[in-house]
Amino acid sequence: MKMKKPILIAILLFVKNHVCAQGAVEILGGNKHIHYINYFVKDLDSSGKWNFFNLNRFTVNYRDKALNTVSIEGQLTYQFKPWIGLSAGGGFYGELFIPAIGLSLSYMNKKENFFIQLYPTIGYAERQVAPSVLGLIGYTPKYSKTWGLSSQIIFSVDPIEAAQIVRIGADYKEKIQFGIGIDMTQNFGSRNLDFNTGPFVRYNF
Repeated sequence: MKMKKPILIAILLFVKNHVCAQGAVEILGGNKHIHYINYFVKDLDSSGKWNFFNLNRFTVNYRDKALNTVSIEGQLTYQFKPWIGLSAGGGFYGELFIPAIGLSLSYMNKKENFFIQLYPTIGYAERQVAPSVLGLIGYTPKYSKTWGLSSQIIFSVDPIEAAQIVRIGADYKEKIQFGIGIDMTQNFGSRNLDFNTGPFVRYNF
Protein backbone atom coordinates (compact mmCIF):
# COMPACT_ATOMS: atom_id res chain seq x y z
CA MET A 1 0.00 0.00 0.00
CA LYS A 2 2.87 2.39 0.68
CA MET A 3 4.08 1.93 -2.90
CA LYS A 4 0.81 3.28 -4.29
CA LYS A 5 0.91 6.67 -2.55
CA PRO A 6 3.84 8.16 -4.51
CA ILE A 7 2.38 6.70 -7.72
CA LEU A 8 -0.91 8.56 -7.21
CA ILE A 9 0.88 11.80 -6.29
CA ALA A 10 3.12 11.47 -9.38
CA ILE A 11 0.06 11.07 -11.61
CA LEU A 12 -1.55 14.17 -10.11
CA LEU A 13 1.61 16.22 -10.60
CA PHE A 14 1.99 14.99 -14.18
CA VAL A 15 -1.55 15.96 -15.11
CA LYS A 16 -1.28 19.38 -13.43
CA ASN A 17 2.01 20.14 -15.16
CA HIS A 18 1.09 18.93 -18.67
CA VAL A 19 -2.49 20.05 -19.19
CA CYS A 20 -4.35 23.33 -18.87
CA ALA A 21 -7.05 22.50 -16.38
CA GLN A 22 -10.18 24.29 -15.25
CA GLY A 23 -10.50 24.43 -11.52
CA ALA A 24 -10.36 26.48 -8.35
CA VAL A 25 -8.28 27.27 -5.29
CA GLU A 26 -10.19 28.12 -2.11
CA ILE A 27 -9.52 28.86 1.54
CA LEU A 28 -12.00 29.10 4.41
CA GLY A 29 -11.16 30.59 7.80
CA GLY A 30 -13.50 28.66 10.06
CA ASN A 31 -14.20 28.89 13.77
CA LYS A 32 -12.38 25.58 14.39
CA HIS A 33 -9.92 25.18 11.53
CA ILE A 34 -8.62 26.58 8.28
CA HIS A 35 -9.80 24.59 5.26
CA TYR A 36 -7.84 24.67 1.99
CA ILE A 37 -9.45 23.20 -1.15
CA ASN A 38 -8.05 22.82 -4.64
CA TYR A 39 -9.78 20.97 -7.46
CA PHE A 40 -9.62 20.74 -11.23
CA VAL A 41 -11.15 18.81 -14.13
CA LYS A 42 -9.57 18.45 -17.54
CA ASP A 43 -10.43 16.80 -20.85
CA LEU A 44 -7.37 14.81 -21.91
CA ASP A 45 -8.31 14.45 -25.58
CA SER A 46 -10.05 16.56 -28.22
CA SER A 47 -13.19 14.41 -28.21
CA GLY A 48 -13.73 14.80 -24.46
CA LYS A 49 -13.88 11.04 -23.94
CA TRP A 50 -10.98 10.92 -21.50
CA ASN A 51 -10.79 13.34 -18.58
CA PHE A 52 -9.23 13.66 -15.17
CA PHE A 53 -10.65 15.02 -11.92
CA ASN A 54 -8.60 15.90 -8.86
CA LEU A 55 -9.73 17.15 -5.43
CA ASN A 56 -7.25 18.08 -2.68
CA ARG A 57 -8.30 19.13 0.81
CA PHE A 58 -6.24 20.14 3.86
CA THR A 59 -7.42 21.33 7.26
CA VAL A 60 -5.35 22.97 10.01
CA ASN A 61 -6.89 22.91 13.46
CA TYR A 62 -6.19 25.95 15.62
CA ARG A 63 -5.76 24.06 18.90
CA ASP A 64 -4.77 20.46 18.18
CA LYS A 65 -2.40 19.45 15.37
CA ALA A 66 -3.56 15.85 15.78
CA LEU A 67 -6.89 16.89 14.25
CA ASN A 68 -5.30 18.19 11.05
CA THR A 69 -6.46 16.28 7.97
CA VAL A 70 -5.30 15.76 4.38
CA SER A 71 -7.04 14.07 1.47
CA ILE A 72 -5.96 13.76 -2.17
CA GLU A 73 -8.49 12.22 -4.54
CA GLY A 74 -8.18 11.56 -8.27
CA GLN A 75 -10.43 9.96 -10.88
CA LEU A 76 -9.51 9.13 -14.47
CA THR A 77 -12.71 8.71 -16.48
CA TYR A 78 -13.79 7.50 -19.89
CA GLN A 79 -17.10 8.98 -21.02
CA PHE A 80 -19.48 6.68 -22.92
CA LYS A 81 -21.90 9.60 -23.21
CA PRO A 82 -21.57 13.23 -22.02
CA TRP A 83 -23.52 12.30 -18.88
CA ILE A 84 -22.07 8.87 -17.99
CA GLY A 85 -18.65 7.27 -17.94
CA LEU A 86 -16.41 4.75 -16.21
CA SER A 87 -14.00 6.04 -13.54
CA ALA A 88 -10.93 4.57 -11.89
CA GLY A 89 -8.63 6.13 -9.34
CA GLY A 90 -8.52 6.47 -5.61
CA GLY A 91 -7.77 8.62 -2.63
CA PHE A 92 -4.91 9.24 -0.22
CA TYR A 93 -6.21 9.99 3.28
CA GLY A 94 -3.36 10.60 5.70
CA GLU A 95 -1.56 7.23 5.86
CA LEU A 96 -4.27 5.32 4.02
CA PHE A 97 -4.59 4.84 0.25
CA ILE A 98 -7.93 3.57 -1.08
CA PRO A 99 -8.11 2.49 -4.75
CA ALA A 100 -11.57 2.76 -6.29
CA ILE A 101 -13.52 2.06 -9.48
CA GLY A 102 -17.00 3.22 -10.41
CA LEU A 103 -18.99 5.62 -12.54
CA SER A 104 -18.82 9.27 -13.55
CA LEU A 105 -22.24 10.94 -13.77
CA SER A 106 -22.61 14.55 -14.86
CA TYR A 107 -25.17 17.16 -15.88
CA MET A 108 -24.95 20.80 -16.99
CA ASN A 109 -27.83 23.01 -18.08
CA LYS A 110 -27.92 24.99 -21.33
CA LYS A 111 -26.96 28.24 -19.59
CA GLU A 112 -23.92 26.47 -18.10
CA ASN A 113 -24.61 28.01 -14.69
CA PHE A 114 -25.80 24.82 -12.97
CA PHE A 115 -23.90 21.54 -12.85
CA ILE A 116 -23.86 18.22 -11.01
CA GLN A 117 -20.90 15.84 -10.97
CA LEU A 118 -21.09 12.50 -9.15
CA TYR A 119 -18.57 9.70 -8.65
CA PRO A 120 -20.26 6.62 -7.13
CA THR A 121 -17.43 4.14 -6.56
CA ILE A 122 -16.42 0.91 -4.89
CA GLY A 123 -13.23 1.17 -2.87
CA TYR A 124 -10.89 -1.37 -1.27
CA ALA A 125 -9.10 -0.74 2.02
CA GLU A 126 -7.84 -2.94 4.84
CA ARG A 127 -9.18 -6.09 3.13
CA GLN A 128 -12.68 -4.65 2.89
CA VAL A 129 -14.78 -3.49 -0.05
CA ALA A 130 -17.09 -0.53 0.54
CA PRO A 131 -19.20 1.84 -1.57
CA SER A 132 -18.82 5.61 -1.51
CA VAL A 133 -20.06 8.68 -3.37
CA LEU A 134 -18.22 11.93 -4.10
CA GLY A 135 -20.25 14.79 -5.56
CA LEU A 136 -20.09 18.42 -6.61
CA ILE A 137 -23.09 20.68 -7.20
CA GLY A 138 -22.75 24.27 -8.36
CA TYR A 139 -25.11 27.11 -9.26
CA THR A 140 -23.68 30.44 -10.47
CA PRO A 141 -26.36 32.68 -12.05
CA LYS A 142 -25.21 36.08 -13.30
CA TYR A 143 -27.01 39.32 -12.42
CA SER A 144 -24.80 41.61 -14.53
CA LYS A 145 -21.72 41.40 -16.73
CA THR A 146 -19.57 41.63 -13.63
CA TRP A 147 -21.48 40.19 -10.66
CA GLY A 148 -23.38 37.02 -9.91
CA LEU A 149 -24.24 34.46 -7.24
CA SER A 150 -21.85 31.69 -6.27
CA SER A 151 -23.21 28.58 -4.55
CA GLN A 152 -21.51 25.21 -4.30
CA ILE A 153 -21.76 21.94 -2.39
CA ILE A 154 -19.07 19.28 -2.24
CA PHE A 155 -20.16 16.12 -0.46
CA SER A 156 -18.96 12.61 0.22
CA VAL A 157 -20.64 9.60 1.82
CA ASP A 158 -19.10 6.27 2.84
CA PRO A 159 -19.96 3.62 5.45
CA ILE A 160 -18.09 5.55 8.17
CA GLU A 161 -19.10 9.17 7.72
CA ALA A 162 -20.79 11.81 5.60
CA ALA A 163 -19.27 15.20 4.86
CA GLN A 164 -20.75 18.32 3.25
CA ILE A 165 -18.85 21.45 2.23
CA VAL A 166 -21.32 24.28 1.55
CA ARG A 167 -20.37 27.67 0.13
CA ILE A 168 -22.59 30.62 -0.82
CA GLY A 169 -21.60 34.14 -1.74
CA ALA A 170 -20.85 36.54 -4.59
CA ASP A 171 -19.12 35.96 -7.91
CA TYR A 172 -16.96 38.63 -9.58
CA LYS A 173 -16.24 38.19 -13.30
CA GLU A 174 -16.39 34.38 -12.92
CA LYS A 175 -12.89 34.54 -11.44
CA ILE A 176 -13.23 35.42 -7.76
CA GLN A 177 -15.89 34.22 -5.34
CA PHE A 178 -16.26 35.09 -1.68
CA GLY A 179 -18.86 34.63 1.02
CA ILE A 180 -19.81 32.34 3.90
CA GLY A 181 -19.04 28.63 4.16
CA ILE A 182 -19.83 25.73 6.44
CA ASP A 183 -18.16 22.33 6.75
CA MET A 184 -20.28 19.54 8.22
CA THR A 185 -19.08 16.05 9.14
CA GLN A 186 -21.22 13.31 10.67
CA ASN A 187 -19.76 10.07 12.02
CA PHE A 188 -22.29 7.25 11.73
CA GLY A 189 -20.76 5.19 14.53
CA SER A 190 -20.58 7.86 17.21
CA ARG A 191 -23.38 9.99 15.70
CA ASN A 192 -21.23 13.06 16.29
CA LEU A 193 -22.01 16.04 14.06
CA ASP A 194 -19.19 18.56 13.68
CA PHE A 195 -19.48 22.09 12.21
CA ASN A 196 -16.87 24.55 11.00
CA THR A 197 -18.11 27.93 9.74
CA GLY A 198 -16.49 31.10 8.49
CA PRO A 199 -15.72 33.34 5.49
CA PHE A 200 -14.16 31.95 2.32
CA VAL A 201 -12.50 33.23 -0.83
CA ARG A 202 -12.04 31.28 -4.08
CA TYR A 203 -10.07 31.91 -7.27
CA ASN A 204 -11.05 30.12 -10.49
CA PHE A 205 -8.43 29.30 -13.09
